[in-house]
Amino acid sequence: MSEPLAPALAVFRDAGFTPVDVPVLLPMEDFVRISGEEFRRRIFVTTDNRGAEYCLRPEFTIPVCRQRLAVDPAGGRFSYSGRIFRNGRPGEADEVWQIGVEVIGAHDAAAEDAAALALSLDTCRALGLGRATVQVGDVGLFTALLDALAVPAAWKRRLTALFGDPVRVIETLSHMADARPGFADFTDHGAIITALSRFPAEQVGQLFADILSIAGVKTVGGRTTGEIAERVLEQALLAAEDVIPETHATAIRDLLAIEADLATAADALDGLSARLGRPARFDAAVALFRTRAGRLADRQGDTAIRFSAAFGRKLGYYDGFVFDVFDPARPEIGQVAGGGRYDGLLAGFGAAPGSRAVGFAVWTERLPGGNP
Repeated sequence: MSEPLAPALAVFRDAGFTPVDVPVLLPMEDFVRISGEEFRRRIFVTTDNRGAEYCLRPEFTIPVCRQRLAVDPAGGRFSYSGRIFRNGRPGEADEVWQIGVEVIGAHDAAAEDAAALALSLDTCRALGLGRATVQVGDVGLFTALLDALAVPAAWKRRLTALFGDPVRVIETLSHMADARPGFADFTDHGAIITALSRFPAEQVGQLFADILSIAGVKTVGGRTTGEIAERVLEQALLAAEDVIPETHATAIRDLLAIEADLATAADALDGLSARLGRPARFDAAVALFRTRAGRLADRQGDTAIRFSAAFGRKLGYYDGFVFDVFDPARPEIGQVAGGGRYDGLLAGFGAAPGSRAVGFAVWTERLPGGNP
């Protein structure tokens, strides 16, 4: 343990977290399976003499879940501190230090969400952060709305995979609501396209890209084979799936456009639910949001918290509340901490029924007192 991080790690200890350690060299399969092939471009990969792929630890949540749930499916409260290895932003090293926590097990989601954000702020302050600003979102609202609108399964997977990239989500919605059925040449291959649509979009896109590469196609009109494959897949799905009504596309756009303080956002979400006839799952997600907003308000103090319904992150396991913490005095450094809820990840690692999970990581070297 590095002395500069001792005050922050003391925050974890005082909150009842047990320190754990996980290997630096990890099996690649978990990260690709959960976060998709796109994540491969951001991490450092190696192969052993039997051909098995490994990577240098790109984050802690997945390996902590795998390790601790193998010991006790009931979970627990765990903290960590160590280096991660990921293609860094311009001006930032590819090897950086992170500390963080994971809360795994049966618990009240709204209460633990608020507690996780509050603890992340306490941790950042222990490392020298002054006044903070916070961006929050909720992936669960988006997926609940897609369910309520009965969005076709292939399109739901695609939209969920794109969540966090508002421009691409809106572009995809425009295609979905277009009455034209896509390229007519695909209509004779509906059964094949439907079968392919059951796989993740990036996996099918890579298949198409490989086929194009085998055929010697490198670029067309400046587009790479990957970009061509993505367009082909999108048009193929248009031919295989029914389009959605424009009213449904409008409802999704209206959700993504909500950006406000917590109380105002809760009212806007309730209004959208009422307009849609209060579909059960979406209304439940809105109710959870309002409860969490109340819990956050109790802990908010002078911290500015703003909600954006379009906010998400590319790590594929987040499925509920998400947040980023910023230093308003140094906006150019990006987030100094971030995390969220990932209940759906746990089943794949043998968690006890009813288990939930939320956690966060702090980028220590982006904070004044955080150089280990």
